[in-house]
Amino acid sequence: MKEYDEGRIWYKQKGKTVTVGLTEKGLLEIGKIQGLSLPVEGDECFQDDVVGEIEGEKTAFEIIAPLDGVISMTNESITDDMDTLESDPLDEGWLYKIKATENDEENEDDGDSDSEDE
Repeated sequence: MKEYDEGRIWYKQKGKTVTVGLTEKGLLEIGKIQGLSLPVEGDECFQDDVVGEIEGEKTAFEIIAPLDGVISMTNESITDDMDTLESDPLDEGWLYKIKATENDEENEDDGDSDSEDE
């Protein structure tokens, strides 16, 4: 798993599929979640594009795409139950998935690293 956007976003890549979520650091910064806007499935995104927004009691911030690709899936269940996002942000609380472009396949995460430097 790798971190992105000043450690607020995590992502894990397996093949062309990249799963993206909010880190515990991001949750601490935002406080109790009050609103969430997820990306639209099928939309093309590029690294550093704003693809959504999350609002909390302390602050709000934009959800940034860590890689180039196409939004392949969103976790709609968390919009109905944001407690899952807060209680299990690294598993069931994922935000969205990207089908990465071929240029980003070489950055595949083996699942063992915890930072971008490994």
